[in-house]
Amino acid sequence: MNIINIIFFHVILNLIILFFFNYLKSLINIYDLPDNERKIHSKPIPLIGGYIFLFNVILFLILKKWAISLLEMQIILCASIFLLIGILDDKFNLSPYSKFIALVIVLLVFFNFTENVIIENMIVYGHIINLGKNLGLFFSILCVLLFVNAFNLFDGINLQSSLYGAYILLYLFLKNSYFEIVLILIIPLILIIYLNSKNKIFMGDSGTLFLGSIISLVLIANHNEFKSFKVDEIFLLMFLPGIDMLRLFTQRILSGKNPFLGDREHLHHYFLLIYSYKYAIFSIILISILPSLLNLFIKSQYLIIFFIIFYFSLIYFLKKRLK
Repeated sequence: MNIINIIFFHVILNLIILFFFNYLKSLINIYDLPDNERKIHSKPIPLIGGYIFLFNVILFLILKKWAISLLEMQIILCASIFLLIGILDDKFNLSPYSKFIALVIVLLVFFNFTENVIIENMIVYGHIINLGKNLGLFFSILCVLLFVNAFNLFDGINLQSSLYGAYILLYLFLKNSYFEIVLILIIPLILIIYLNSKNKIFMGDSGTLFLGSIISLVLIANHNEFKSFKVDEIFLLMFLPGIDMLRLFTQRILSGKNPFLGDREHLHHYFLLIYSYKYAIFSIILISILPSLLNLFIKSQYLIIFFIIFYFSLIYFLKKRLK
């Protein structure tokens, strides 16, 4: 089946999901409940972003009659298992450690069957870094876990993770990176963005774990297979969620807290305490996409230094405003 027909059927599917949304949310019955501490929304919100992705993935495989490359199938399968772990987390609130162990096991199995995807060497500013198979396996798993967790933590206010995810998918699309997979994810993500903007849905751990894992796996596979993504380019693409997570984890550890337990110290929390929601979401999305956009015109080493200084200066400024 050609790509035009695939797009048509996916649009129809997502329109059906939209039409039967109230029935679907009641059937799934997984909600994010407000607690007046970290979760300050006024009513229970359905956590069904992962289900929307899952329905689209199933349709895609049916329309393609499972005729996709082995690596594409392995990436989709791995991300789908991440999605199922996210569903369990949304439903039963898994402990951070059990979820972490489950994700590591899934990645160990994935990379065991896709050894050609393991990052055994990379080029950083003209310097070749040889990691070897064992260290490369550890580094590859670490890269996926770091981005997936950063993307999951980035899902703090409406539209933040969904718009950022849409930007990365568009970036991959323009790079012609796993074209069909990226395209059939953009369509349901548009629906999620619409519903999230109306405060009718949260992406949930199922959605963020799926989207975060498939983005990171596609980037790693593309880096190894086609060399179309440089290490510094990937770093700039994932800059804001990554550095915000690193700051929070370091801050929590130094304070004697569990680094996996949530708080209200994220960048978006600071923005919301000082400015309006519209100003906050606009500023955060702008800061998220600027590093990779400016990389088209400015050398990445200068951008990395600039945005690290800019980020910590911004945190300092916002904290000072809150005192």
